Amino acid sequence: MSASIDARAARSGQVARPALLRGLLWLLLGGWIGSWLLFALVVAPTAFRVLPSAAVAGTLIGPVLDALHLYGAAAGVALAALGRGLRRGTLRVALPLAMAVACLYSQFGVSAELAEIRDQVFGPEGSEQLAARFAHLHRLSMGIYSVVLLAALALLGLHAADDGRLEP
Repeated sequence: MSASIDARAARSGQVARPALLRGLLWLLLGGWIGSWLLFALVVAPTAFRVLPSAAVAGTLIGPVLDALHLYGAAAGVALAALGRGLRRGTLRVALPLAMAVACLYSQFGVSAELAEIRDQVFGPEGSEQLAARFAHLHRLSMGIYSVVLLAALALLGLHAADDGRLEP
């Protein structure tokens, strides 16, 4: 009798661990995609529409984007670990790591330089060269953001296909 209880417990653990890992994967990936879509489709456009100037809107947007970049970096590492733990293959591990690196580059490279020159660009000492540099960095930031979001959607599709194969 105790052997059958032990066998059931072992089978339960074999089922529970992957289910827990898949649940965490979907929670992280859904949080990433949802927060990035909310920012891109609601928060940023609303800030630039209702606040009195682009400089003020940028002051609001900066800290929100900081949080999204840091979440993306952490979520990317965690999603890679979950993909590995679920034995989902190289692409499902490498893609979120690349996304995490892109978030870190955007945060500590692009956004850091944008923050450094923002006051000068919008202040009396602004110049055409600074404005051009700011515009270039802003386009780069938006491009990285878009690529990471598209990669997250691709990752969603890859994991959904994997989970679909698990169904009876």
